[in-house]
Amino acid sequence: MKNIVFAVLFLVSGLTIAKAQVKLSFNPEKGKNYEYQTEMIQNIKQNVMGQEIPVEMEMSVKYLMEIKDKTPHETTVQLTYEEMVYIVSSPVMKMGYDSKNQIENPSDIDQMLGKMIGTMIGQSIVVVIAPDGSVKSIDGMDTIGESMVSAIADGGQMIAQLGAQMKQQFNDEAMNNMFKQSFKFYPENTVRAGDSWNMENTMMVNNMNTVSKSKYTLKSVSRNIATIAVNGETEMNMGMGMEGKVAGTQTGTMTVDTKTGLPLTNETSQNMKGAFKVQGMDMQMELTSKSKTSIKELK
Repeated sequence: MKNIVFAVLFLVSGLTIAKAQVKLSFNPEKGKNYEYQTEMIQNIKQNVMGQEIPVEMEMSVKYLMEIKDKTPHETTVQLTYEEMVYIVSSPVMKMGYDSKNQIENPSDIDQMLGKMIGTMIGQSIVVVIAPDGSVKSIDGMDTIGESMVSAIADGGQMIAQLGAQMKQQFNDEAMNNMFKQSFKFYPENTVRAGDSWNMENTMMVNNMNTVSKSKYTLKSVSRNIATIAVNGETEMNMGMGMEGKVAGTQTGTMTVDTKTGLPLTNETSQNMKGAFKVQGMDMQMELTSKSKTSIKELK
């Protein structure tokens, strides 16, 4: 009798352990639609020859995320820009655009920015994503970039330079970076609570080579929701005539749907600092940022 009880307990224990193991991958169903939102607030303090220049940037985007096609090797996702906020402020200037709320007393730059970014609302890009979260292709950003530039063709040289900078912030490379940060976190094997895995991503951000090394730890799994802690280090090596680097750490927590692999929420804080030279001038930089992403299914 004792042997039978022991066998039953062993079987139940084995089933419990097996159930606790999860395989996380990018796995949404074809035909499903989601609201995908990203938010970021970034504060930069630059010290140039003893003078501190603070800059704050706020950016949020809401997409309609449609799962158009799916095979065992890739998922085709269409993202349509629905809402956007883009605000940059410093002691010497402030410019902004909000697709839902008109900027009060807009300056000429605000109006030009509105023309550029406003062309993005309603436009779509198509992204093909592998089960491991890597981006296989992006289509549509070139068309959006050209629309942005065309919208301000009569704005003069300074506005044309602004247009070129904005186009660079919304090109294929920038979108690829965003998707790496959102989806390139899946472990290679099944994991259970307490397991950790490492991920390294190399990106070009604002013409700076950026290497991020992150450690993910599965904290718990409950009702098909996995909670994951994130700790990492990031190093940005300057380019475009600048010498030096900026480095720091990041921490965060994300919740993931174990069935679809979609990160339902992701909140990250980052702190970085460093020094570099520009045209013979010494500069110091401190950067802090907080970012959030969320994905919810549309019924």
